[in-house]
Amino acid sequence: MANIDERLLAGAGADKKRQEEMSRSDQLRQEQMAAKDRERQGEVGQVDGQSGSFRERWRAAKRAMDLKQKAKDKLEEKVTAPARAGTSRALQWAWRSLFTVIGFIPGLIWINIHVLLKMIFGEKLFCKLGDEWIPKQVSAAGGEAGKMANRSIGIVEVMGLVFLDLMALLLILIALAVIFMLIDLTTGWFGWIVDLVT
Repeated sequence: MANIDERLLAGAGADKKRQEEMSRSDQLRQEQMAAKDRERQGEVGQVDGQSGSFRERWRAAKRAMDLKQKAKDKLEEKVTAPARAGTSRALQWAWRSLFTVIGFIPGLIWINIHVLLKMIFGEKLFCKLGDEWIPKQVSAAGGEAGKMANRSIGIVEVMGLVFLDLMALLLILIALAVIFMLIDLTTGWFGWIVDLVT
């Protein structure tokens, strides 16, 4: 029986050695696979300019998106800047033409159209009232004082526009009343309105 016991012990020892060798080989294989994965991630990270961890890759991707957005904004600004400059000059012309007899009506109409289009298309193409007088470089260099100047000019322009629009509306209503009175005096068509009121 000792012979069987020795065989069993020898077999158990051999099994233990095989298991240890298998665990060592598994561990070695896992380390090799991990090293290959790290190399692969390192290669991907080096190609993209990123490191291997997820957090760092996420931050790098976020920075890249920010750079893309900034580039898109700069391109959009380069495209819309000439159009905005043109509409600003047209608005300046409209304000200057208000002081002439011939240019009053077209100038007032353009200012109102400009305000309407600014509400529709936004400030990328049409500036706020008051921004057309101070160049962008001067307002940027002026800092807070430049912004205050733009705001104060804008408030004055809005008040002036409201006043001129009310005056134009009043003049239109007076002109229509005079026309109706002349028609009524000559033809008597609107006499029934006078009878209703009295």
